[in-house]
Amino acid sequence: MAQYKKSIIYICKVWSMSTDFKSLNYLALLLPLSIPSTGLPTSIKCFTLLRSPLGNKAAKDQFERREYRSYFIIKSRSSSKILAFIDILKYLNGVKFKVVLEEKNINLYQ
Repeated sequence: MAQYKKSIIYICKVWSMSTDFKSLNYLALLLPLSIPSTGLPTSIKCFTLLRSPLGNKAAKDQFERREYRSYFIIKSRSSSKILAFIDILKYLNGVKFKVVLEEKNINLYQ
């Protein structure tokens, strides 16, 4: 008769966004080599401002803001590794994160 042993795998899904490409690359250096990172599309927001609000309406400055995004998944059997990685994430400057944690039960045959 086969016995079942339950094992829990913790899954951490992280979406990151930054206006500075260099700080997002620092995040990729913190990841272990076994974790692939997926680059998401860059969003570009362009806007125009008048130089002088009263005088010359033809004098305008144009600016753009680029937001670089990435996505990766970390899987681990111990929750302490996941929590340690989330603790490291808060020290990166200028990077916003959305973190989703999941638990998955796996039945192992023994």
